[in-house]
Amino acid sequence: MLLRGRTIGVLGLAAALTASGAACGGGSTYTGLISCTQSENVESFGLLQACEEAQASARPQLQQGCAAPTADGGSPTVVNAPCSRVDTLGGCEITSGGFKETFWYSGAGADADVGAMPSDIQRLCSASGGTYFAP
Repeated sequence: MLLRGRTIGVLGLAAALTASGAACGGGSTYTGLISCTQSENVESFGLLQACEEAQASARPQLQQGCAAPTADGGSPTVVNAPCSRVDTLGGCEITSGGFKETFWYSGAGADADVGAMPSDIQRLCSASGGTYFAP
C-alpha cells in the first residue's frame, strides 16, 4: 500500500460530528466516509502522511490496516469523516480485498516541503494499478 494523510481538518470535522451526535450515530448508523491517517516513509520521498478513506461499511477492513503504529510513532484511529483534501499531493483509489479505498497523500514534518510532488504520487498510484485524483 502507499500511505495515509491529513490530521487537523479530519480531527476538527470528527469533533464537530461528535458534538452534533453524528459520529455516534445520533440514533442511526453512520453510513458516510470513514478515514485513518498514518505517516510512512515512501520510496525516496521521505516521510509522508496518507489518509486512507473508505465507506463506513468497510470499517472492519480499515480498522485492521489502521492498527499498526505509524513511522513517526503515532497511533492512528478510524474516524467517521472523510480525509481532508487541503494541501494534498493527490489521491489514489484502489480496490483491495473486495472494497474500494482512496489514499490521500501529503508531506509530513521536515519532509513536507522537499519530498514528493503530485507527479510522484500519480506514478506510485499507476504502479499500484490505482486511479489517481489530482489535488
